[in-house]
Amino acid sequence: MKVCGLRTENKIRPIDITVEKPAFRWRVETEEENWRQKEYRIVVRNERKTVWDSGFIRSAQMTNVPYQGEALVSDERYFWYVECVSSEGEIASGEETWFETGLFCEEDWKGIYIGEKEDHVYHIFRKEFEIEKEVVKAKLYVCGLGHHEFYINGGRISDRVLEPGWTDYRKTCFYSAYDVTDFIKKGRNGAGVKLGDGMYNVPGAASEGRYVYFERSYGKCKLNVQLNITYADGSRQEVVTDESWRMAKSPILYCCIYGGELYDGRLEKKGFSLPGYEEGQDWENAAAVEPPTGRVTASPVPPLKVMQKYTPVSIQENRPGSFLYDLGTNFSGWARIRICTDGKMAGRKITMTPCEILDKDMRPDQRVTGHDYRWEYILNDQEEQEFAPDFTFTGFRYVEVTGAVPRFDLDEEGENTGMDPRSPEGGIPVIISMEGEFIYPDIEVTGGFSCSNQLFNDIHKIISQAILSNTKSYFTDCPHREKLPWLEQTHLIGPGIMYNYDVHNLYLKIEQDMADSQRENGLVPDICPEYVVFGYHEGFVDSPEWGSACIINPWYVYKRYGDTSLMERYYNTMEKYMDYLTGRTHHNVLHHGLGDWLDIGPCTPYSQNTAVPIVATSVYYYDLCIMSEVSALLGKREKAEYYEELKKDVFREYNLQFLDDQTGRYGTGSQASQAMSLMAGLVPEEYEEKVLKQLRDEVVKRKYAITAGDVGHPFLIAALMKYGMSDLLCEMTNITETPGYGYQVVHGATTLTEEWDGPDPERPHGSQNHLMLGSIEEWFYGGLAGLASLRSGLAFDEVLIKPHIAEGVDTCSAWMMHPYGRLSVSWERKGDMAEVNVTIPPNMIAYLESEDGRVKRKAGSGKYTYFVKVKKG
Repeated sequence: MKVCGLRTENKIRPIDITVEKPAFRWRVETEEENWRQKEYRIVVRNERKTVWDSGFIRSAQMTNVPYQGEALVSDERYFWYVECVSSEGEIASGEETWFETGLFCEEDWKGIYIGEKEDHVYHIFRKEFEIEKEVVKAKLYVCGLGHHEFYINGGRISDRVLEPGWTDYRKTCFYSAYDVTDFIKKGRNGAGVKLGDGMYNVPGAASEGRYVYFERSYGKCKLNVQLNITYADGSRQEVVTDESWRMAKSPILYCCIYGGELYDGRLEKKGFSLPGYEEGQDWENAAAVEPPTGRVTASPVPPLKVMQKYTPVSIQENRPGSFLYDLGTNFSGWARIRICTDGKMAGRKITMTPCEILDKDMRPDQRVTGHDYRWEYILNDQEEQEFAPDFTFTGFRYVEVTGAVPRFDLDEEGENTGMDPRSPEGGIPVIISMEGEFIYPDIEVTGGFSCSNQLFNDIHKIISQAILSNTKSYFTDCPHREKLPWLEQTHLIGPGIMYNYDVHNLYLKIEQDMADSQRENGLVPDICPEYVVFGYHEGFVDSPEWGSACIINPWYVYKRYGDTSLMERYYNTMEKYMDYLTGRTHHNVLHHGLGDWLDIGPCTPYSQNTAVPIVATSVYYYDLCIMSEVSALLGKREKAEYYEELKKDVFREYNLQFLDDQTGRYGTGSQASQAMSLMAGLVPEEYEEKVLKQLRDEVVKRKYAITAGDVGHPFLIAALMKYGMSDLLCEMTNITETPGYGYQVVHGATTLTEEWDGPDPERPHGSQNHLMLGSIEEWFYGGLAGLASLRSGLAFDEVLIKPHIAEGVDTCSAWMMHPYGRLSVSWERKGDMAEVNVTIPPNMIAYLESEDGRVKRKAGSGKYTYFVKVKKG
């Protein structure tokens, strides 16, 4: 029995803690069945003394326990360990771990901001410094806006990319912290930095004739650096940005998060971060600039990195002198090429044009993703060169290359037709290799699903690919056309995302984005940070299903991760938005918004099967339910009572206006109307049976085709699961002939598309890389496998295991990492029975059930097997 999995603020040994009372988390590994924690003790110390000893506290809590000791100091390491006492009185302990604080406040920064005086003119920066004594620790803090790359003594210090994350820079700006001890040497040292615009400063559309979705600026590129050096004798030294830093023109000539990049290899300053680098006449002293307006703090989200790589599955000449690389799957990131020349080709340009789909001539089709997005590289005089963009990315599968030929261009017989540029018949650059580099945060995979139905596995795969493609420093709607943080998907698909990946800290950041973007009247706009305002439809700014993320997300984080901090920290944001929605009701009903966006019908994309007031008011009522529970949980009794009374008024008016009590239909009786009414809790008990029958009939009469859209579909899945109709979900998910998941798979989608029929082979349309329709993940894990979702209503340390033994599925398995350990379920048909195997981690309670109600068992930690009767037909 041992304590393990120690984390501070959900991170393993972080070096950038900037909250005053960081939260601790741990788990226990033991083979003992029914293990429960009775008490815990946390001890925290620095190098000099103990700063907190909690003593033994009687509690089963093992996550989100806040620090309660002496005030933490900036840029210091703290060590901590936990002792746990089981219900049987045994003490478990584990190894000591540590965390480091970052820079807490503006006064901790000793340097100034340096940077650009002109918009979209880029420089590199360098500084040399002397180290005279033995270094035991070197900690680097960098606020480089929009994005930065840092080098010390000739080497890049980190594999992170697109640092730091995107924010509403008027309110919040992130810095990055790095341990660079191993990069520092005694004697002369050098540092160097590249800067790019990112979302901080988006150039206008006229620039370079490139695609730009919107033009907006929070300022020009700027940089603040602080290198804190600790010597063996205990003394410290700081290297900071000032006007003694030197700057020269960057090889980046154009850099836009939407339009791509133009990089001139002739302007590279090889070794510019090395000590003793010989500066030319183009080097000058750096200019002091105004600091950003937002509060500078450490980013809570995991850093973006190149997490996967793809090699071409085919290369073909799609027109004379143009070569098309197919990387086999749709993803978000960039392409990296290695180039061979004869050393006499400086000034030639290689152009890479990425795309998701091709036109009839096998040329890139960027109509949806942004026409004129490209990466361009101007060759220098080196014989071997390498290029990948620095500060831009897109979603793509194909890359068209002009200006070079591929070495691995194979003809029909598999012979290499690429030419060596050094040969007599050469004289053109050769692409030695190309790799697609898939970029997403370095997040932990916390779940897995598979079953014997290959179509279901393929659907799971394309959804996972879409989730990762759109996970950056917030969830993007798409990784190309907009790259915007539309909010609705964060809660609608949240339960499915939370099965697969640890997004705890990402949701902390998203809630901050909403608080930063909230308007004085309480409105939380559909996009947060609100980089662009859509003026052509009110719903694109103010739709209750989007803004309600500020209320629903903290509740889901609490249910999934046991974390109440979002509800505590952002209660005022939630309350203010709730008041805003209430102020917009007419007779307790909301009438505005986008409704069930992108449902299926002839009038795409606007809600057509379901009335907007039904959608908006269902979500409004769901918000009220959450606010009532949150208020009670936080001890705000009067507010809880207020929301309960308001719920009664909304409930009464909603049913008066929308329920046909003869048929059980809400509005048109659509899939979304029925499901949202049920899941929001708006159906009177005496009409529930009619409402459910209408829902089932609606699905069956549509021959199991999906009609619900972006908002309604997650509620449809949740309702069919909750009310024992997983058989309908199985039928719907197996369909390939009509628009839906199976349709996308059989028509070649490698990521989930924006529209249900997006990969239509006759007319591919919409983005081919969206995550917003991915809610079937909730059924795969919570319905088919039986690992119930956060909607189950159980406490954080409880879980319901209730698998659906589906028609046409012989085996199924799923697992997820709960903060207390690994939960897993697998089942297999054996004749007219199915064997279910379950593993429950320590400190949890499980309810093992069958759909027919014949099996009901409560169990603690351990491994269990039980059998359920297979329903025939």
